Amino acid sequence: MILTAVRSCLLCLAFWAVTAGAQDAAETESSPSAVQTPEQTITAKLNKITGGAPLGDIRPSVIDGLYNVQIIGGPAVMITGDGQHVIMGDMYEVTDGGLAPIQDPYLLNARKDFVASLKEGDTINFAPEGETKHVAYVFTDVDCGYCRRLHTQMHSYRERGEKKPGYNDLGIEIRYLAFPRAGANSPSAAKLESAWCAKDPVAALDKLKNLEQVEPATCDSAPIEHQYVKGGELGVNATPTILLPDGRLFVGFQSPDRLLESIEQGQ
Repeated sequence: MILTAVRSCLLCLAFWAVTAGAQDAAETESSPSAVQTPEQTITAKLNKITGGAPLGDIRPSVIDGLYNVQIIGGPAVMITGDGQHVIMGDMYEVTDGGLAPIQDPYLLNARKDFVASLKEGDTINFAPEGETKHVAYVFTDVDCGYCRRLHTQMHSYRERGEKKPGYNDLGIEIRYLAFPRAGANSPSAAKLESAWCAKDPVAALDKLKNLEQVEPATCDSAPIEHQYVKGGELGVNATPTILLPDGRLFVGFQSPDRLLESIEQGQ
């Protein structure tokens, strides 16, 4: 699967800077090539180290000379136009108030457009009984332990002997999106499709999250493959991943109180 292949290749990035210069020098001496654009050079370099994993758009970053690239199903990287150096991880801006994370404007807009494009039936929603104050989209996989943990905290739960409010109790509506980590043709994807195609998708997904069986089902309207591919394009490389309507993305589990704090920090 794409995700597995990408993960197996990521370690190559750690050694790339050491070997790329000597390798490129040897290639240049033996077979001079036509001048390439930075996009062509970057594509060729990343194809070598990822085994040809699909790439998102290659775009100039906010730092001159660096380009942003999303490896579909893998990390987002910043890379020089000659393909010689790569930066992985978050980038921060120095402000009067301290360090502030820099969000890629392109990805922010792409995520907001994706959220705006979602129609009824594209998500499986777990809404509060009362007022919905906030909405969070969660890319999920039913065979993911932390995804199940997130689901167990939909309503009030106990932790270390203390009763705590769940997502719905805090007014957060969770809208699930499909992201089978093993790929769009995996057993996990089939389970997700059975939930989306069930007569009662909420009940079906709830059962799957609680390790119960549901009747296998398929339907043309199931968005599993589309959401898996789109998630990779938007920076999803693990589950759960939480997407907010304003385009912010949080990879990994966040407890209800922590998610509420993250939501309110952006308001």
